[in-house]
Amino acid sequence: MYATNTYCNPVPFSDGKRHTNPDPYVLKWCGKYYCYATDEQGVKVSVSKDLVHWEYKGYAIREEGFRDYWAPAVLYLDGIFYMYYSNIPAEETDNHEEHLKLAVSKHPEGVFEWKKTFFDKFSIDAHPILWQGNLYLFYSVNDWIGTEERVAGTCIVADQMVSPEEFAGNPKAVVLPTLPEEIFAKNRFGEGQDWHTIEGAAPLVRGSRFWLLYSANAYVNVDYYVGTALAACKENFMDMEWKKYPADYICCPLLKRNELVEGTGHNTVAKAPNMADDWIVYHGRNAKETLTPGTEQREMHIDPLYFNGDELLCFGPTASAQKAPGMPQIQLWDLDVTDTTMFGQGSPYYEAELWVSAKHSHMGARYGIYLQYHDSNHYLEAQVSTGKQELSVISARDGVRSVLAKMPLSKKDGICKGRYDYTAPHLFRLAKLFGSYTITLEGGEELRFTEPDTKSCGTVGIRPYFSELTVHSFALTRTALFMGQGLKHLGKFFELSPCALDEEGILPLGQELSVRPKETDNSYTEVFSFQIQKADNRILLHTAQPAAEHLLASGKTKEFSLYHIVDADGEHFLADGKKIELDLPSPEGRQNSQMLFYGLKLTEYQYTKNDSN
Repeated sequence: MYATNTYCNPVPFSDGKRHTNPDPYVLKWCGKYYCYATDEQGVKVSVSKDLVHWEYKGYAIREEGFRDYWAPAVLYLDGIFYMYYSNIPAEETDNHEEHLKLAVSKHPEGVFEWKKTFFDKFSIDAHPILWQGNLYLFYSVNDWIGTEERVAGTCIVADQMVSPEEFAGNPKAVVLPTLPEEIFAKNRFGEGQDWHTIEGAAPLVRGSRFWLLYSANAYVNVDYYVGTALAACKENFMDMEWKKYPADYICCPLLKRNELVEGTGHNTVAKAPNMADDWIVYHGRNAKETLTPGTEQREMHIDPLYFNGDELLCFGPTASAQKAPGMPQIQLWDLDVTDTTMFGQGSPYYEAELWVSAKHSHMGARYGIYLQYHDSNHYLEAQVSTGKQELSVISARDGVRSVLAKMPLSKKDGICKGRYDYTAPHLFRLAKLFGSYTITLEGGEELRFTEPDTKSCGTVGIRPYFSELTVHSFALTRTALFMGQGLKHLGKFFELSPCALDEEGILPLGQELSVRPKETDNSYTEVFSFQIQKADNRILLHTAQPAAEHLLASGKTKEFSLYHIVDADGEHFLADGKKIELDLPSPEGRQNSQMLFYGLKLTEYQYTKNDSN
């Protein structure tokens, strides 16, 4: 079991061969991961079900008369795949003629066909993001500060997209160079001007924080690294302002070379198959090999990310056996559905992903997604009607049906602008948190509603109404993230000492906040996040069998997180980025353990049940 739950970088391929994957961009579609990568001859594409084991599928696009395909990124909307990439004519010798392009396909593996060229200037490293139902694109250019005398170079800008094929035309600078560690080449043009490079934007959002990971220095250098910038989330994407962590003039790489891996950079962030954990997917080179100019040596690596207040943490680049990304409790593939089908047992809390399409019919399509089902008189259903272009939430209690909420399948002013091809696969993200539900459509629109459980949690499934469906994939993980007022549910997990809840979190009413688990599992991860209330702060772990007291953290000066990981290998803690090794009791003694928090306000709690297979 241990061997199957581990991996070793660079990630392996099914043919047993070594594959280069520079600038990996990962798209999850129908439950599978598609990696698009830079190559001289075209854009390479590979496929995986678990982020670890990959199958090379060849080239997704090859344009006759072009070469040096850089940094592809792919967006899927309503049956169409949009690839943003750049390349140069085959006879061109200057890579400053890389221009941002668009190609489209109806299949994730291609073949993609060129659609348009956006700019006639150097423009690379696109990364799309959906925000509040609208589409935005990060990309990198040279002309924003390329003529500056002091700090010149490549930087990241962002602009809204009117459609996947058209910019709004009002770009703004997002991350600019400020550090000597970002220098691509000193005195590049012989006039004393050092050229800096900031490129490879990759977004990551958690709660009210929006991180932008970026790559700096030169991709051909051993010191290429990943840095982070941070913004507070705002409703209007273009109002957000990103600042480097910890400051514009302090270099604090998230990921940099070590004795085994060098040239680490240009990444995307992907959710693990359990939909709870974030992983960085990046390229690196074997530091033990001679760096050979003109020979591609960059391979795909993955490592987990950890949250710690404003800081992101990564303990890579790794090159030895590591624990693989977490898997969901339920995972189903490629089901043809013509009658009510149950996927499995629900939970008081879960995250789920459903990819579904319907066969074309003169009647259109209608189907219900059971968020919880007990019997024909008691259920909660999210019903899709393609004729009405509507998603409605229906509650049945004691046989009485009522509509709790409605939303259009695609907004008139959103990026999809009223389109909804029901014969193409569509993604429904489902989140349940003790009677509070969120349904997110692939365009980014959200529907939130509440319906308290009146019975057991029921089952989750799907019901076609005179429609022929394909469930391309369904996954469910028992995970929950509580923030601010959401921490009112903490008592469902722990026996708590007296405490008070405000808009930001939980404070003890006495000297300390005591948390004792009500029940324990044999494999789970929990994360506690804290604000500092007193300089004399600490976290203690008390165990009963044997009786002992362990200090986990003390004297912290900034927001931080405590990770507690329980699995087949034992019990592990990570406090403020530091791994803690403790001699802890057996699983049987875990039920009577408790944590004590002094001088701290608890602002977040996340629980994820790990897959036991």
